[in-house]
Amino acid sequence: MAKTLPDQIADLFIALIFTGELKAGDKLPPERQLAELLSVDRTSLRMALRTLGRMNAVHSVQGSGIRICDMNRDMGLDFMDNLYRIPELELGGDFLLSGLELFNRAIPTAIKLALEKRLAAARSGETTIENDNRLLTMIQDMYQALEQGEDLKTLAQMDVAYIDALMAATGNLVLQASANSSRRIRLLLTEKLFELITVKKHLSFQVGMLMKARKMEENIDVLIAEYLAYIEQLTQPLYEHLRSISANPRLSSSPLKNDRNIRSWQQVLAGPDAPPERVPLVKPIH
Repeated sequence: MAKTLPDQIADLFIALIFTGELKAGDKLPPERQLAELLSVDRTSLRMALRTLGRMNAVHSVQGSGIRICDMNRDMGLDFMDNLYRIPELELGGDFLLSGLELFNRAIPTAIKLALEKRLAAARSGETTIENDNRLLTMIQDMYQALEQGEDLKTLAQMDVAYIDALMAATGNLVLQASANSSRRIRLLLTEKLFELITVKKHLSFQVGMLMKARKMEENIDVLIAEYLAYIEQLTQPLYEHLRSISANPRLSSSPLKNDRNIRSWQQVLAGPDAPPERVPLVKPIH
């Protein structure tokens, strides 16, 4: 589905903030002037600014106009979620590495919480068979999809859905919300990982871990330590790949679909009379 003009404007500002073109404290021109500089109508601009305000990307200061907020201090999960929805934005190796490091710690933590909840349920006489079987079925479906020659993107989507199910099994709403907002970047990283590893071997390990968890043959901390060591080894090729690509984020083209191809704040300030910037003939970084 094509994005609306207000969404395109919001995407442009999100990207300019993320790439450092707009910095914390920067003041935007007055609304009428800004609309003219962007070659958009004021109503669409106003709607975009309202969206950016809700995610704490901009804030209005009485008597001082609209200023850019601090990305690290003020912006949260909704900003990140929107960031991942901008296909024209290449996130850069440094950001993807930080995401990978976080997920390599967060997923084992989620598994531990899920196992502790499962153990507590078993001690109170509750059954967890239905959830256990659902997780096993998800892995079996991935096996089947792999054997049928499904593409890596489909397999990555299935793996991310499996991790989402583990997150849901924790019963922790904050953790689930974080998982939801990071789903797109996890999908991007998982798809690239699957290009670099033997997926069938990975699935075999997942089944083995699930069987151990169901039987509770080992101490939970021992299981988590084993999983953590496995994940660190599994993702080494991905770490190497991410270190090899450009560290900094950049816009390959403008999220704002007009003839301006705006990819920098300097282009915005140059106004509609400035010649459009050509898209460089380079291969996008993935």
